[in-house]
Amino acid sequence: MRRLLFLIPACLFTLNTLGQQWKTFTDSAGNFTASYPSNWINKIKAGNRVFFTSPSDGKDDTFYENINIAVSYNKSFGKDARIKDLFPTVTQQMANAFSDFKEESLRYFKWNNYEAAELVYSGYSKSDESIRVRCTQWFCFYKSKLYLATFVSDAEKQTHDKTAKKIMSGIVFK
Repeated sequence: MRRLLFLIPACLFTLNTLGQQWKTFTDSAGNFTASYPSNWINKIKAGNRVFFTSPSDGKDDTFYENINIAVSYNKSFGKDARIKDLFPTVTQQMANAFSDFKEESLRYFKWNNYEAAELVYSGYSKSDESIRVRCTQWFCFYKSKLYLATFVSDAEKQTHDKTAKKIMSGIVFK
């Protein structure tokens, strides 16, 4: 009986996860494609940055988590650019932009089979200190472009962390 009680929630979770509808976004500049849940909102903002915004977590939700993707082109980002060379300069820039800045982790991994870095930090934005945010940023050089994907969330919640990681992992460089 105990096994049956355990299996029912596990099966319901699996069915709910598999049943979620996803859309595919193709960047108009042809830099990437990304898949995202159909209940997230997609927008293109200044500087051709692409945003995917989470749905509301309820009537008291005042902060919508988001992923933004920016692609910068520069000839110097060619074969000689190394992702590890961005650090600690990038970390220092983020520390200057946030009050009560805390670097949580820095790791290197493969993204689209290229060297990439993940920087995770938290703090209060100096432009809005009402909520402590956690930012997970992925950096990668590909064909003279720097790909930067940033997931911004409420530092006190982890509601959309798994979905955000799935979105970021599914970004395909072009």
